[in-house]
Amino acid sequence: MYTLMSKNDRYINPLVLDNPLRSLVSPPNRILSRFMKYLKEDYTVVDLGCGPGFFTTILARIVKTVYAVDPDERAIRRLKEKVQKLSLNNVIPYVAPAQKLEFIKDKSIDFVFSNLMLCCTSDHNGSIKEIKRILKDNGLAYISVTRSFLIKDKMDVSGDEWKKILGQFKIIREGKNLMERWAVVQQIS
Repeated sequence: MYTLMSKNDRYINPLVLDNPLRSLVSPPNRILSRFMKYLKEDYTVVDLGCGPGFFTTILARIVKTVYAVDPDERAIRRLKEKVQKLSLNNVIPYVAPAQKLEFIKDKSIDFVFSNLMLCCTSDHNGSIKEIKRILKDNGLAYISVTRSFLIKDKMDVSGDEWKKILGQFKIIREGKNLMERWAVVQQIS
């Protein structure tokens, strides 16, 4: 399902992420319903680990600006094609890892959307540090991670690590199911 393009991080093929069957396995409305009521029309949002834009295009129709960030150039190329085809002029794509967002100013982002991104990076702390840096005081984030039971991977976020991550924020909502843990969190000012 994925290929390792570097020794440190996981890159899932954009064709897998952009496959229409993904909507059956991971219905966008189910995920969006967890945080949609917190989004406002004038928000600047970061879709962190956006891939080819499965959620980016939806977010772009709701908010003022979306920074779409992914370390995989192939995914960003597909996203740019999609954005152009849909005539979305409020999406700003960047090829960058989650722990290197220097192109985004401190405390400038209203909402960070990080759906299953931490499970693809080996630097969880660096990624969370950047999310905290770019979020405005009282800014919000949706963060989700996969739950592994049988196969352990060095990029997994353990239950203890998940608690430490959430401990850096005010928890607004959280949940879990068989496959994932998720939370809507607020920057502590």
